[in-house]
Amino acid sequence: MKVKRGIEEVAERLEHARVIGIARLADAGVVVEACAEAVARGLGAVEIPYTVPGAGRAISELRSRLEGEVLVGAGTVRTRAQLDEAIAAGAEFLVAPGLNPELVEAAASAGILFLPGVYTASEVDRALGLGLRLLKLFPAEPAGPGHLAALLQPFPEARFVPTGGVDPGNAAAFLRAGAAALGMGSSIFPPGMIAAEGVQVVRRLVDEAMAAVGRGGS
Repeated sequence: MKVKRGIEEVAERLEHARVIGIARLADAGVVVEACAEAVARGLGAVEIPYTVPGAGRAISELRSRLEGEVLVGAGTVRTRAQLDEAIAAGAEFLVAPGLNPELVEAAASAGILFLPGVYTASEVDRALGLGLRLLKLFPAEPAGPGHLAALLQPFPEARFVPTGGVDPGNAAAFLRAGAAALGMGSSIFPPGMIAAEGVQVVRRLVDEAMAAVGRGGS
């Protein structure tokens, strides 16, 4: 049976995980296998974007296969249909590229954590006004850690998860700037490398990511 965790518990677990691995790959089956390899090396949270064909199926399979070992969420959630499917599949958190109040309300009604994409001070202000605290700062680059630190000055209660251009090379700088956690995509799940070398390549990449945020791999 899939365990249903509350919004606050999921938020705390995401921050504790430090890294959310975003498996933006072309095949749902490969997503499942690559995520399993990543979790075996200590990755505590994975996000399956809705750019993946069969994303809902991948979320459901990962929840069943890795129950208790990892937080499984849905990403690039842009429509109500995607939100509903992700929740039905067992997603424990939802991540969007932008701030859509309709989706915020739907997620709150369903009792599931929703991380909207924000970039400007106006978007952060609006998200906080909607009762959200954990926010996806997107894109994180090229503005970099300085942009995150600047936003925290007027909005110290915000908990930012920079995503888009974050990798082991700049991870520590984002954490020093005040990031609550980091979203890493192709630096952990590189489509071309996985196609050429197999899903086992993500083990080394997870080790590198965990080392960069001060966590050792399994």
